[in-house]
Amino acid sequence: MNTLNSNLKSKHILLAGMLSLGAMTVFAVPSLSGEMTASYSVSQQSQTVKGVVVDKSTGEPIIGANVVVKGTTNGVITDFDGNYTLDAPVGSILVISYIGYQSIEVKAVAGVQQIRLDEDTQALEEVVVVGYGVQKKATVTGSVSTVKGSDLKTTGTANITNTFAGKLPGVVATNRSGEPGNDYSDILIRGKGSLNDNSPLIVIDGVANRGGLERLNPSDIESVNVLKDASAAIYGAQAANGVILVTTKRGTSDKPTITYNGSFTLSGNTRTPDLMNAYQCMTWTDEIRKGNGQSPLYENIKGGYLDGTINRNQYGDTDWMDVVFRSVAPQTRHSLSVSGGSEKVKFYVSGDYSYQEPNYRNTSLDFQTGQVRSNIDAQISDNLKIGVDLAARREKRNNSVISTDDIFWEAFMAYPWLYDYYPNGLPGPGLANGNNLAILVAGKETGYNRVNDTFVDSKFSFDLKLPWITEGLSLSGYAAFDYHAREQKQLWDVWDTYDYNAATGEYIKKTTNMNGNNISLRQDHDDNVTKTFHLKLDYQRTFGDHRVGAFVAYEQSKYEGENFYGWRGYYLSNRPDYLDFGADKEKTNGGRGYVTARQNYFGRLNYAYKDRYMFEFTLRHDGSMNFASNKRWGTFPGLSVGWRMSEEDFIKNNFSFINDLKLRASWGKLGNDRVDAFQYISTYNMQNGAILGEIPNINKGFVPGRVGNPDITWEKVDSKNIAVDGNFWNALLGFTVEYFYQNRTDILTPKQASIPYYTGLTLPDQNIGEVSNQGVELMLSHKNRINDINYFVSGNFTFTKNKIKFFDEAANTPEWQRRTGHSIDSWLMYKTDGIYQSWDEINSTPHMANAQPGDIKYLDIDDNGVINDNDRIRSKYGNVPQIVYGLNMGIEWKGLEFSMLWTGQARAEQMIVPYSYNLDKEFYNNRWISAEETPNSKYPRAFDKDDYENTRWSDFWLYDASFIRLKNVELAYTFPKSFVEKLKIQNLRLVLTGTNLLTFDKVKVQDPESDATSTGQKYPQARTYTFGVNVSF
Repeated sequence: MNTLNSNLKSKHILLAGMLSLGAMTVFAVPSLSGEMTASYSVSQQSQTVKGVVVDKSTGEPIIGANVVVKGTTNGVITDFDGNYTLDAPVGSILVISYIGYQSIEVKAVAGVQQIRLDEDTQALEEVVVVGYGVQKKATVTGSVSTVKGSDLKTTGTANITNTFAGKLPGVVATNRSGEPGNDYSDILIRGKGSLNDNSPLIVIDGVANRGGLERLNPSDIESVNVLKDASAAIYGAQAANGVILVTTKRGTSDKPTITYNGSFTLSGNTRTPDLMNAYQCMTWTDEIRKGNGQSPLYENIKGGYLDGTINRNQYGDTDWMDVVFRSVAPQTRHSLSVSGGSEKVKFYVSGDYSYQEPNYRNTSLDFQTGQVRSNIDAQISDNLKIGVDLAARREKRNNSVISTDDIFWEAFMAYPWLYDYYPNGLPGPGLANGNNLAILVAGKETGYNRVNDTFVDSKFSFDLKLPWITEGLSLSGYAAFDYHAREQKQLWDVWDTYDYNAATGEYIKKTTNMNGNNISLRQDHDDNVTKTFHLKLDYQRTFGDHRVGAFVAYEQSKYEGENFYGWRGYYLSNRPDYLDFGADKEKTNGGRGYVTARQNYFGRLNYAYKDRYMFEFTLRHDGSMNFASNKRWGTFPGLSVGWRMSEEDFIKNNFSFINDLKLRASWGKLGNDRVDAFQYISTYNMQNGAILGEIPNINKGFVPGRVGNPDITWEKVDSKNIAVDGNFWNALLGFTVEYFYQNRTDILTPKQASIPYYTGLTLPDQNIGEVSNQGVELMLSHKNRINDINYFVSGNFTFTKNKIKFFDEAANTPEWQRRTGHSIDSWLMYKTDGIYQSWDEINSTPHMANAQPGDIKYLDIDDNGVINDNDRIRSKYGNVPQIVYGLNMGIEWKGLEFSMLWTGQARAEQMIVPYSYNLDKEFYNNRWISAEETPNSKYPRAFDKDDYENTRWSDFWLYDASFIRLKNVELAYTFPKSFVEKLKIQNLRLVLTGTNLLTFDKVKVQDPESDATSTGQKYPQARTYTFGVNVSF
C-alpha cells in the first residue's frame, strides 16, 4: 500500500479532498488545525515529545495519522510531513492509528522518534461473492455492488428489499406500498431493458430462483452482491436483468455464541389523504350539479354544519381516512441464533419471528412470519467437506375478505355525511351493499381471507479437493430441493348495517354484504417444488506471478407444481365453514398443473499477472423447455479485463497517494427466457358447451386458443461496461465511475395484425422488439479516524435511460403516439393548456363536446379541429426513475453511533387523476369557481369520477415524482467490554431507528413513490420508529 507523497502537489490535493468529503469532521471534533489537543491531568511531569509517522515499507510520511496518549483524550494528528508534537509524560503509551494501517502502541521518549506503520492488508484481501465463487475485491473485473448484512439489520423495515434503496449503485429500488405482507420494493438493476419481465435473477446461497428474498431474516444475511454487467453472463439465460446474490451466515471454528436481536416498531403512514369534510363535499357536489344543469341537493342543508342546526341523526361529518387509519400500528421481531463449532464441524442455527398489524383502526388483520435456518459444514477429511443447509419459513396472512384496492376505492367513494357509526352506536350503511369502511377494515364481521405460505429449502453439498491428481483441483456439487405450498381459505360473510328513516326517525336494519348478499366459501391449494442439481470441476493455482483459475460445470433444474380450488355459495350461516355445507347451486371447482425446466453447461477462465493485469472469460450453453427443440439452446459468452494501474511503477513512484486505481471493461451476451411456457405450440381452451338431443346437457368441450409460434426464442442482450475504481489517501477518497450500454433484441411482443373475433383465435407473440438501455454510475466515499472518532461519508448516483428502438405498432398510429423512440414507461395522455375561463374561449378553440368554463383545455395536436384520441401524446418520462441516488453518513465515538441515509430520485413522472366522489381538500381549496373569483386557480371546477372532461389522462395530472427522502436515521450505543463482562455477556447494543421520516417532493396528494393513478387510492408507504436490542452470550 502506498502512502502520501510529501510533494506540495499531493498535499494540496489531499487538503482539497479532505475539505470536500470530510464535512462531518466539523461535527466530530471541537477544532481541527495543524495540531489538535485536549486538556487532561496527569500525576507525572509532562513535556514535549516529538516524532514522525511513516510507512514501514516505503518510508513515506503519513499525513493525518492519530497520535493519542492511551487512556486519555490528549492527542494530535500528524502534519503534511508526518510530524507530530505532543505534551505528554515520557514513558507514557502512545497509540498511533490511521485508516489502511495497523494501529500500534509505543512508549513516548525524549527527543524525536520515528514510528513506522504496517499496511492493513485486510482491505486488500477483502473478497466479494460472484457467480459460482468468490474473488478478491481488488482484482474483480466485473461490475459488482455489495452491501453487508450488518448494514441491513436494524432499519425498522420488515421487508429486506426496502433496505436496498440508496445503498447499492445501479439498483433502482422503489417501494410502492407499506401494507404488511405486501410491502415489497420493485427491484430493477440499471433500470428497465425489456418490454416483458424486468425482474432480476435471485440466487440465495448459490441456488438460483429461490423465492422469499423479501422475507429473509436480516440477521441471517452475510452479504448481498449485485452483478450488473457481463459478470452476470455466467448465469446465461436468466442474466439479462442482472443477478442478486444473497449469502447467509455460516458457522465458525470458535466457541458457540448465542445472539439475540429484538425490535419493537411503531408504523404509520408517510402521507394520508386529507379528504373533504361534509360541508365542503356538499358544496362540491352542488357545484358539480350546477355545472351539469341540475338543481342543487344540499343548498338548504349544508349551512347546518356551520350554525349547528344540522340533523345529526341523519347527517354525519365523517373523516373516512380517520375511520380507516389509526396513527400508528405495532410491529415486533425477535431473532435468536447460535453459531460456532470446531475445525471439524461448524454450524449456524437461527430462528426468527415477526408480527405486523396494518394501520387499520380496530382491526383484527395481521401478518406473521416464522422461520428457522440451519447451515452446517463438516470437514470429513483433509480433502472432503460436506454441507447441509436447511431453511423453513411460514407466512400467515390474516387478510380482509375485501381486497386492499377495493377498501381504498370505497374510502374515496364514501360521502363524508354518511356515518361510520350513528350517535346511538349503530353502524351506518356505507354507500351501498353495507360497504361501511369501519366494518371493512376491522375484518371482524365480514368473514376472513386466510393465506398460509410454507417454504422448505434444502441444500446438500460437497467439496472434494483432488491433490493426488494435481494441486488446486477440486470437485464440488450440490442437490437443492425447494418446496412451497400455499393454502388459502376465503369466507364471505354477511353483516348488519342500518339506514336512517328521516320521516319516522327509525333505524332500519339491513343484513348484506358486497358479494350479492351471498355467504360463500372458496378454498385454494397450490404446491410446487424446484429441484436443482449442480456439479463443478474447479482449478485454482498460482505459478509465481501468474494466477490461473478455471472451472467447468453442469446444472439442471426443474420447477413443477399443481393447484386446485373449490367454491360453494348460498350458505345458511358462517358455520360450519366447509365446502360440504354450501349449496350445489353454481358450485364450481378446478385445477391445473405447470412445469418448466432448464439444463446448463458453463465455465469460466481467469488469469492474472501480478494481480496487475486481469482477464476473465465465461461461456454458458443453456437449454430451456420454454422453447421448441430446435430453438431451445442458446450460447452466452462474457469477457472482462482489468488493469490495476496503481501497481505500475510510474504510478508508485510519482503518485504515491494512489493506493489503488483500476481500469476495467466488460462485454457479454446475456439471455432472458422469462416468458410464458409452451408458446411454441397451439393450444385449445376447455369451455362449457351444449349437447343437444333428447336429453340436452352441458359438457366440457375444446375451442381453439392461442396459435403457436414454433420460432419463439430467447431475448438477447449485448452488454458493454467500462469503469474506473480508485482508492486514494488510504480511504480518504474512494470512487467508482462506470458507463454501460445494453441493446436487447428478439423481445417477445405482439404482432399488430387482426383476425375476426368470432374465430376465438389469439395470434402468438413474436421475437421482434428491440430496446436500448444506457447510463452511468458514480460512487464516492470518504472515511477517517480522528482520535477516538470514526466517521464516514459515501454517496452514489445512478442514471439510466432506455429507449424502444422497435415495437410493432398499427399502421394508423400517429407518429406522436408511437412507443418507438420513447422510454418503456411513457404515459399516453392529452396535452393541455390551462383552464377555460369563458364561453368565448371555448367556442374559439377545438374542445370536448360538453366543455364549459372551468374545464381543462385540451390541445388539438393533429390540427383537425376535433379533440379525440388522436390528440394524445407520449410523456418524456415514466414512473420508473431515470436517476436515483443515495447519501450515507455516520459517526462513531466510544461505542456511540449515529448514521443517516438520504435517498432520492429524479426524472420520474406519475399520472395521478382525482377519480372518486370525495377528493383531497387540496382540490377543493384550489378549484376554479369563476373567471372573476379564481382566474388563476390550480385545478378545474368541481368534478368527480363521472366527469368525462376533467378526468382524462393528461399532462394536467402528470406529476413530477422527484423527491429527496430521509430514508433512515439510526442512533445506537454499544456498551463497553468492561461493562458487559460484568454482566457475563459478550456484547450489548441498543438501537433507535426511524425510516421515511422526511420527504421533499412536489406531489403532496400521495407519496411520490406510490404508483396509484387515482389519487391516494393505494395503501400508503410506511414511516417507522423502532427500538432494538442486540445481545450476544
